[in-house]
Amino acid sequence: MVESSIEKLGAWIKGCSCLFILSIPLLGFSQHIIQENPAVERMLQVYTQKNKAQETVKAWRIQVAAMTERRSMENEKVRFENLYPYYRLEWTYDNPYYLLKLRGRAYREKLDALHLLHQIKDRFPSAILVLDDVKRHDLLETSNR
Repeated sequence: MVESSIEKLGAWIKGCSCLFILSIPLLGFSQHIIQENPAVERMLQVYTQKNKAQETVKAWRIQVAAMTERRSMENEKVRFENLYPYYRLEWTYDNPYYLLKLRGRAYREKLDALHLLHQIKDRFPSAILVLDDVKRHDLLETSNR
């Protein structure tokens, strides 16, 4: 009689153990329902649409030179391209100055642009950082440069 009680108890423990082990994966499947405020949802939609429509962003670029004479600017451009052939330049005319800037290199954070500025300033002391409107694809991220 004692043996049958022990056997029954052992069978009951095994059954409970199996049931517990089989129910463990089900504990991780719980549902959470989050109610989003419609006003917040609408603001996010407007923000997303505005950013998709915006083709340019404010970013830091290096202006190598600003001169009033076109010939001087062209000479400076040639000198820069000989010293730094891997950087592209663009020049614009903003009366009365010709501005010479690095093309295709813009930085979201000013601190990120300072390293390159200091390298260029060794040979071009008038180089400065300027805040400019740039196309999104010209914007350099610090994580991949």
